[in-house]
Amino acid sequence: MSSNDNFYKDFQEKSSGKILVDKLTKEIEANLNNEQFGVDSLAQSVGMSRSNLHRKLNKLLNTSTSRFIREYRLKRALEILKQEDITASEVAYRIGFSSATYFNTSFHKFYGYTPGDVKSRISREIEQSTQQFTNKNEKKLSIDSGSSKTTKSKNKKTVLWVTLLLVIIASALFFFNDISKKEESILGVEKTTHEKSIAVLPFKNLTGKPDLEYVSDGMTDAVISRLTKVSAIGKVIPFTSTLSYKKTKKTIKEIATELNVSTLLQGNLQISGNRIKISLQLIDATTSEHIWSEEYARDWKSDEIFGLQTELVEGIASNMNSVIAKDELADIKKTPTKSKLAYSYYLQGEFQRQKGNELSYLNAISLYEKAITVDSNFVDPYIDMANVWNMGGSVWGFYDEQIAWGNAMALLEKALKIEPTNQRVEEELNTGSFFYDWNFELVEKFYQNILGNSIHDKPSVISLDYPIKTGRPEETLKAIEYYIINDPSNVFYPFFKAEAMFYLGSTDEANEILTQTDPLYKDNWFYLRESTKLYFYLEEYEKSKIQLKKILNQFSDYPPILMWLNAVYAQMDGNSNEVIQYLGELQNEYDKGSSGSPAWFIALYYAHIKDYERTFEWLQKSYDRHEVEMTWLREEPLLAPVRNDPQYKELYEKVGFSSIGLPIKSTSDF
Repeated sequence: MSSNDNFYKDFQEKSSGKILVDKLTKEIEANLNNEQFGVDSLAQSVGMSRSNLHRKLNKLLNTSTSRFIREYRLKRALEILKQEDITASEVAYRIGFSSATYFNTSFHKFYGYTPGDVKSRISREIEQSTQQFTNKNEKKLSIDSGSSKTTKSKNKKTVLWVTLLLVIIASALFFFNDISKKEESILGVEKTTHEKSIAVLPFKNLTGKPDLEYVSDGMTDAVISRLTKVSAIGKVIPFTSTLSYKKTKKTIKEIATELNVSTLLQGNLQISGNRIKISLQLIDATTSEHIWSEEYARDWKSDEIFGLQTELVEGIASNMNSVIAKDELADIKKTPTKSKLAYSYYLQGEFQRQKGNELSYLNAISLYEKAITVDSNFVDPYIDMANVWNMGGSVWGFYDEQIAWGNAMALLEKALKIEPTNQRVEEELNTGSFFYDWNFELVEKFYQNILGNSIHDKPSVISLDYPIKTGRPEETLKAIEYYIINDPSNVFYPFFKAEAMFYLGSTDEANEILTQTDPLYKDNWFYLRESTKLYFYLEEYEKSKIQLKKILNQFSDYPPILMWLNAVYAQMDGNSNEVIQYLGELQNEYDKGSSGSPAWFIALYYAHIKDYERTFEWLQKSYDRHEVEMTWLREEPLLAPVRNDPQYKELYEKVGFSSIGLPIKSTSDF
């Protein structure tokens, strides 16, 4: 190909690229205030597939489609704020943001200042221009010393008038900003609630048989999962968050306010013989008035049960004035298994998995295996059993780490053969690859894909935990700000936000977040464990001890992290006998080959008392065992003093942080 041909090809590509960008811009402008207009809508409007449009924009502008839409809206927001006297909340809804909070956050990240600062910045620009004018006139006055007294008087009057005008403008802008902020604070609660948002409360089990609770919970979860596929419904609260309201005495308005939704769905389930009946009530959260109610009855057969779930979703969507697209309906109608028995085993397995303890995990594995035996092509049991192995071998410390990961991988490989594009499989594989294999290169690619496609509707461990451990806590905050809009009661968000703030150096704010959150999750094992550790790093030792006591009083599970905390506080209290006892417990777990990273926590104990020779002895043992807590090596506060030590640097390289270009943190960074 000649140079002329290359030039012509480049010209054509640039020309067609400009035409495409112009067309996309016009489509976004035409749908500017339509909060439902997103990546799929834009791709459809220009006759392209979602993936093809993403590749085109990435090549032309080095950006994703979602970012292109968001940044165009933010640029229009700035224009509106400069031209009109309206609040930031009003601008948010005019440019298609369903949440004023998310708009403020996105605007600040893009421009470096908040929407409320726009007017004050204009004021400063006027002031600077006026000052330049004043200085110019004053300079002219000083140079033109031979001018008449009358001319000097006129110039001085001009300066005075300009200065007075500046004061008036500044006062007006200050008043305007003050009023705007007050309006935003008043309107914020109502306007940040998505117009079409719903929380499905756990269906009540009216069968008279407590052992059928798994059916009512399973049906609730299934309905929620299908509702998330309806793009016209902007926000659907996940089952894990509504589950906490199972036995609540809170009012409709209280629940709706906490979950930040406009609609609530209540239901109950009854079974008579082989017949299942579900009664639903759709309630307006603002007025507590019933919008719609209906009863559905079917035979307890797999095909009819899934048909019933689809019918429920169609009824809910219809009464929320939300149209289900054809492709969405096809997805909703998918039948995961044709076996009633396999589905029943699976629902029982899910019911056990949600309890999150060693016995329930054991029960869940057995039930998932039964579901797979009945229907080997039923993909969900493979994925959720893999999740049990992953969690049980890492977070909980129930199973040998490498055995757990081997079992999880085998299950996920089988799931991939059934559904090669299943996103949940990809997430579980990358989560395990990070914790067990320390495969930073693989996980970094997955993480960057998450960042480039911010439309993921659910968070993953990789989107919250991984950036903190790799020195990017600000990205964890960004993810939380995005996901919390759809799931405000998720237990992970307040904790990870507090943890991110701690690693950003905002210790007071981290402490405040935990203090406000403690009453909400006083019986949640995960939150209690993680807040106990974070309070320790915040040097809020009494608060940490309170959380530790709650765990020990409420739960029988006793992993190495609790032994370590017990040992640390025994040492701080001067109780040497208890120190020996708790270190002995950790040593015993290590000798048995237990998971839960006992060697790591022994190393941290010695780091706490500044015995760094033993610290490295046990860090090496932790590395040799491939313990999952070694993923904290870069950020662990207790290891800050030894980051310059050659032994630390060697471990850092071997674990794999350098493989993605992460330098060792400076000792002064903590």
